[in-house]
Amino acid sequence: MPLAHVLHELPALAAAGPVRALDIARAAAELAFARVLLARKTVRQLGIPDLTPAPSPSFQPDQQQQAQLDRIAKAIAIAVPRVPWRSDCLVQCLAARRWLATFGIPARIQIGMKREPRDGCKDALLAHAWLAVGDIVVTGGDVSDFAAFGDRAQT
Repeated sequence: MPLAHVLHELPALAAAGPVRALDIARAAAELAFARVLLARKTVRQLGIPDLTPAPSPSFQPDQQQQAQLDRIAKAIAIAVPRVPWRSDCLVQCLAARRWLATFGIPARIQIGMKREPRDGCKDALLAHAWLAVGDIVVTGGDVSDFAAFGDRAQT
């Protein structure tokens, strides 16, 4: 991202208020750390896919945890297009999972796939990662069309 663009964003960041600005700065730092981790370690070393038993999908965050989830999800979403490196879905998952861990909130990175026509290919296979807390998707957007690895096929 060019310096001029960063300078252009500063007034909007200041207008967001000190708490939101700190959240966005923390999100950028977590994204940078996740990007470095992903470059230096294998996904297996990072615990992806997570082969431990999944936390109960019925886990429901309390009101304070839900507020943390919302803050972190929003800060990551705001920071991603503003950092000067690619922060694809897996980087976002790693960043948010690490941040949530500081609040003791259990999160699980899910990897999934779907088939979709793309770039002239009638049946392209797309992969995606998202972070889930119980049945709440924190990063990754709408994942309803993706089949998560480890899910049993319905027949």
